[in-house]
Parts: sequence; structure tokens; C-alpha cells
Amino acid sequence: MKSHVRLLDILDKAESGPIIEEKEFDKLLSKTVKELVKKYELKRDPAQAIVTDDSLADRFFEAGMELALTVGTYCTSTHRQMKYTRDEIETALRWAPAEIEIGSGLDKVTIRNRRPEDTNRPIMIGGPFGSPISEELYSKVMESYIQEPVIDSVVGGNFITIHGRRIKTGSPWEVLTAWREVELTKSAAQRAGRPGIPVGVVENAVTEIGELTATNKEGFDATYWHHTCFTSELKTNYALLIKVAHCIRTGSIIHDFANPIYGGHAGGAEGVGVVAVASIILLSVVNMSTTHSICPTHPFYNCDTAPEIIWSVSAAQQAIARNTHLLTAVMTSPVSGPGTESLLFECATMATTATVSGTSRIDGVRSAVGVVDEHVSGLEARFNAEAAYAATGMSRKDANEMILQFQKGYVDYLDKLPIGKSFSEVYDVRTLKPTQEWMDVYNSVKEKVRAIGLPMK
Repeated sequence: MKSHVRLLDILDKAESGPIIEEKEFDKLLSKTVKELVKKYELKRDPAQAIVTDDSLADRFFEAGMELALTVGTYCTSTHRQMKYTRDEIETALRWAPAEIEIGSGLDKVTIRNRRPEDTNRPIMIGGPFGSPISEELYSKVMESYIQEPVIDSVVGGNFITIHGRRIKTGSPWEVLTAWREVELTKSAAQRAGRPGIPVGVVENAVTEIGELTATNKEGFDATYWHHTCFTSELKTNYALLIKVAHCIRTGSIIHDFANPIYGGHAGGAEGVGVVAVASIILLSVVNMSTTHSICPTHPFYNCDTAPEIIWSVSAAQQAIARNTHLLTAVMTSPVSGPGTESLLFECATMATTATVSGTSRIDGVRSAVGVVDEHVSGLEARFNAEAAYAATGMSRKDANEMILQFQKGYVDYLDKLPIGKSFSEVYDVRTLKPTQEWMDVYNSVKEKVRAIGLPMK
């Protein structure tokens, strides 16, 4: 891929950039973000759920670009600041793909660049997204997502144990864990009748070891898409860059992500939006990736559906969608778990926000913020996708009014952490059908969302 020719330049910057202590980099980032929020007059109106003003979205892009130029990225392995010229960044953005095919055979799907209020629907990615899953249920959980026709692609969870043993990161057990992911993911896809469905991998590669062992022709080949990321904020390291180098040399599709922390070095909602824009820009430069996901994180709830973060997500997505052709993604990471009404209202909020803001693909649902054992199921991913389909082509102004209503269905529960029920409590593990109780909740919320104005079928 043309965007991959910068690998040597990036590795050089990780070893020859200015030496700076990490705490000094953090101070520089915080200071710069505050200055840029003021300079570009970025201000959240609490009465608005999302950004609906093109000029505000464009100012977020300029602020994010300036942050990327001023701060760059930080390599924690070498204690060096990796800086880029505007020409380097603009060249990277120019050669980044505007569409990409993932998967194989009849399950192949194309992810395309979208604009705010685009009439083309986003691609929907389902799965537990790193949530802890037992070996015994792993394949069944994955099949519950793969069997949903509205889901275009999937991402796995993290094993609680491997062959009944405790997993040790950075050890031979990580090798076995990665291969167990290969075996059980492929078997789930075969049973669901979608052997070519594109899968985001290697989800159990906590370090570079898992990626190196499972990314090959016998494991996860070039038809799958592979993860790497930044750590907060705007940082990388040799383990992550090893993943990048390996994916490039194996001809693999690279997907990356960054999770700016609300209230941290990024500051408030405005600063989170700026850091999110800079993250997407710099991920394209440093990781030479094809798709770029953000999941701004709340420091207390660990979700990205809090009203302040929803607004930040809309700002960042619109900024990138209006000013580049990058393929962006948003993670749906709610507080609530399966079996709860609040979970589906959180899904409706994020799906609508991301869709009308020009997101290319929507990920999720990482129910109960991915930290409660087996509190995930395919039904909420179906709801997430159906909400995104219904919001496709809608104006941001109309969506804004609906989202304000959706948020009333869960905001009061954010601090109560309604984790709901486990997979085996909301699905029949033999037939892989949702329980009637879970279906009743699903149908009830769908009717409520329709009444608000989202035309879910």
C-alpha cells in the first residue's frame, strides 16, 4: 500500500527525535491544548448534544492539526519526541486510502469515506471487543454476533484462561492464547455460515508476541484486519511499532485506535475533541493505518457515552470527515450491560451521533465497558447497527434533538453501573437465540426510539 513507504522515516524519528522526559511531554500537550481551545474559540454548548455547525467542526480540525504539528508523538521506549512537518502530515493524509476491502468471498465488505449527513450507511463492526470471555463460551459468543446479517465484521474478546491456565502476558502463554483465538474465531464463522467474514485481530495480543505469532497464512492472513494503537495521550512504543512493522511486511490491513481521557491531559470536552482529531491525524502518519478509531474515555464511568464525550466524538468525527478522506471509526462503549434498557439507549445515542457525523464504520458493542466477565451479546450489536441504518441521511439538527431524548434513557444510570446479565442469562447457549425477556426489552426500546423519531425498521 502506498501509505506504507514511510516506515523507515517513522522508525528513524523514534530514535533520532529530540529527547524529552515523558512528564515534560505531558505538560507540553496540556498547555498546547488549552491554548488551542482558546485560540480557535472552541466551546461546548451543554444544551446541544452534538456539533451541528460546520465552521466549528472546521476549527476543531485546524486545532487538531496544529496540536499534531506542535507536539507530535512520544516514543516511551526511546524517550524521544517524534515531530513532523506540515508537508509530511499532508502527504500522509493525501495517500491514505479513501476505501478498503476487508474479508473474503461472499463476506467481503468495502469501507468507504463518508461525510456528515452522508446518505451511504456506515459499516457495522460487532463483537465483545476485549471483554473477558471463558474458553467454553468464546466461540458461542462470537457466533451470536456473526449470525446477525446487519453486522459486516467482528472483533473478539479476551480469554479469561487458556487451556484452563492463567494467562501470562509476554510469555509463551500469549502465543497459545493468540492461536486459540484463531481456532475458535474461525470455527464460529464456519458454523454461522460466514467463513469469509472480516475479523479484527489479534485481540489477545496484549504485547507484540501475540501479533507476531498469529499473523500469517495459517493464522490470521491478509484478509483480516489487525490492531495497533496509541497510548494516552499521543504516545507509542517499540512494542506497538513492532506490530506496525510486522503488519506492513506481511501485507496486512492495519486498524488503529486512540482513547483520549476526559479530564486528563486533554482537559474538558473541547480538549478531548482536539486531541481526538490530532490522534487520528498522527495515527495515519505513524502507524500508516487504513482505518482509525477513537473511544474517548470517562475517568469515572470508563464509557464514551457520557454527554460531554458524545459531543467531543461528534466534533472530532465531523472535523476529520469534512477535511480529509480518512476512514474513521467510533467505538460504542456503554456503561450498561445486556438485558437493560439503558444499554440500548446508549447504543442509539452513539450510533446516531457517529452516523450523522460522517463516521465510516461503527464498532461495538463493548457492553458494561468491557470489564465484566461475559456481559456481552449479539443482540445489542444488532440494535446498534439498526439504529445507525435508521440515522443514515439524517440531518445533524434533527439527530441532535433525538439524541437529547435518547440520553434521558441512561444518563441518570451512568454512576449506578447497570451491568445487566451475562451472556448465558440473556441467550440460550444451545440455540444461540436471545431469551424472550431480552427480546422484550429490545422491542420495547425500539418502539420508544421510533416514537422519538428514529425510523428503525
